[in-house]
Amino acid sequence: MNMQWLGLAGGLMVAFGFVPQIIKALRTRSTGDLSIYTLLVIFTGGLFYTAYSIHIGDPVFITINVLATGNTFFLLILKVRFR
Repeated sequence: MNMQWLGLAGGLMVAFGFVPQIIKALRTRSTGDLSIYTLLVIFTGGLFYTAYSIHIGDPVFITINVLATGNTFFLLILKVRFR
């Protein structure tokens, strides 16, 4: 098995890991159980990881990190909006 496929599969799972939470927050208009501090740490780490992936120039790594960080940012917006 080509290890790149394994990395891509894992990366996509991470990138879209918050999608079920985003859908639930949009449906219920509730984010009270989400920790804003956890989201901020994950978002900041995602920004750093995205910057690193741009630095090394790996397009798959860049795409996955941009998607993951974007989903975290969207969840942060929902957290603030649905307080």
